[in-house]
Amino acid sequence: MSILKLKPTCKDYIWGGRRLAEEYGIEYDGDILAEAWELSCHPDGPSVIANGPHAGKTLAEYIDAEGRDVLGTHCRRFRDFPILTKFIDAKQNLSIQVHPDNRYALKNEGQYGKTEMWYVMDAKEGAFLYYGFRKEITKEEFARRIEEDTLLEVLNAVPVQKGDVLFIESGTIHAIGQDILIAEIQQNSNVTYRVYDYGRVGRDGKKRDLHIEKALAVTNRVPIVKSAKSYPHVADCDYFTVDKLNLDGRMMGKMEGVVSGESFVSILILDGSGTIACGEEKLPYQKGDSLFLPAGSGAYEIEGNCDALITSIREKAGSVRLGIEITSSDVRVGLVDVHQHMLASETFPMEREKKPEEVIGQIGKAALALLGERDIAMDQCSGAGVGIPGTIDRKTGTVVYSNNIRWEQVPVARLLAAYLPVPIRVANNADCAVFGEASVGAARDCQDVVMLTIGSGVGAGILLDGRLFEGGRLGGSELGHMVIEQGGRPCTCGRRGCLETYASLTALKRDVEKRCGRMLSIEEIFQLYGQGDVAVSEIVGEYIEKLGTGIVNIVNIFRPQVMLLGGSIAKYGECLLEPLREMVRKNCFGREHGEVPEIELAALGEETGMIGAASLL
Repeated sequence: MSILKLKPTCKDYIWGGRRLAEEYGIEYDGDILAEAWELSCHPDGPSVIANGPHAGKTLAEYIDAEGRDVLGTHCRRFRDFPILTKFIDAKQNLSIQVHPDNRYALKNEGQYGKTEMWYVMDAKEGAFLYYGFRKEITKEEFARRIEEDTLLEVLNAVPVQKGDVLFIESGTIHAIGQDILIAEIQQNSNVTYRVYDYGRVGRDGKKRDLHIEKALAVTNRVPIVKSAKSYPHVADCDYFTVDKLNLDGRMMGKMEGVVSGESFVSILILDGSGTIACGEEKLPYQKGDSLFLPAGSGAYEIEGNCDALITSIREKAGSVRLGIEITSSDVRVGLVDVHQHMLASETFPMEREKKPEEVIGQIGKAALALLGERDIAMDQCSGAGVGIPGTIDRKTGTVVYSNNIRWEQVPVARLLAAYLPVPIRVANNADCAVFGEASVGAARDCQDVVMLTIGSGVGAGILLDGRLFEGGRLGGSELGHMVIEQGGRPCTCGRRGCLETYASLTALKRDVEKRCGRMLSIEEIFQLYGQGDVAVSEIVGEYIEKLGTGIVNIVNIFRPQVMLLGGSIAKYGECLLEPLREMVRKNCFGREHGEVPEIELAALGEETGMIGAASLL
């Protein structure tokens, strides 16, 4: 079976009309048919196969049964089915809205973000839609105009007519206006943040929810510059490629194509009728039909009089990068795309008893395996970034000295190049972590950031004026080795009283074992602390005092916009934030007379170091 005809899921949103049922043959008994999800594996509205041996199955069930090869090799890079195709009938204005990018949506919504394209199938005279801003505005003005109900004054109103195409990248504020019919092809997502809804109420009599804070976080507030980069296609991006088919039944009455093993083909019939043949199969089609041809179906032929959109998935244009993080306990290897999204990763134990050459060999083989599993050619990998604790010579890619993993004068870049023939950059892993958080994490909008990575040791990364601060000499920023208690505990660096000897999680575990008489995991320690265990609470309180002393010193020196706590402590540190914030407010120089930074947890979890390392390229 190589031609699947799909039956859509129908949506009765309050702004919709009836044209999709009356003019496009969509089977629907309700009063309002706002959207027909023609090609969908999304759980909010899956399309169903209407013909052949798989009739009655959802498209997702068919893919599960037949295997992901029916999607094609270009879809291997996607976790889920990549696209969602809709017909939209806007009898009334849609809400002013924005969609997040992948990183924000995956973190906050558990699904992909949304980039989409609109093809205008019909529009009444004078119809228009909103597409970005007329002028650049600040985040503060954006919020104020939402509050004052004056947002429409700065939106870009675009008159449209049949045949117009708009490409709406994630982060673009937009809305379809009334009396417009749209064919929409988008990423497989149902995440929408409404910022203005004309004061409408839903069927429950209440105003529909707005999503102001999320919209403020993701919206691009600069006017959109229309690009011709999709030529010769109607639309072309990493998520979908769309071509327009026009057959007039006379001069152009037939189109021949091939469905290779690289991608499935989706055909959305906008107008007309005729037949489609593939192999031994031949089916009639008509206005409103959605057809799916699995990857590898071979030659096909469309005859008749029709307008149609043909969608496929091309090879990824943007390259990937490898992000590698070495800690005293683990090695993490990840594939990071141009949007700073983690495509895949592998973690294995850091065996410190092994020679550095053996560890780097493991890393090289793991990286090659990740690329191979995703069928990503080496020429699509633009390089590898490596984050390692200790003193790093970034010019040569050499670990000069790392007391955490006991490496000295290890030429990491040269050794790794034997496996990966790409540019390789090496930096301190705490520097990589602050890079990651500043690009897509908890410090995304900040130029001045200090981050402590707390685990078996205490590392530090410093960003000043948007640039990594490494000092004027080899050695970087070792804030974990500032002395907070003269003549205190011995440190692995050879000194006494370093912050690391009191504020690392290794130190916390040691203190609990010594005073409570038993060994506890960090998770157990913070669980007991949350339950109010007297002994553990006293120890954690002392830990907070020592860590807070170090943070106050750092704030007094650098005055960052935000102070981040990352590394292993980010999993458990929520309970530490308020007492640490209070210490900074009370002890920071100038106190209420100065600007005291917020203390926050890193947001990217175990991906932080890999994303930051990839950002070295």
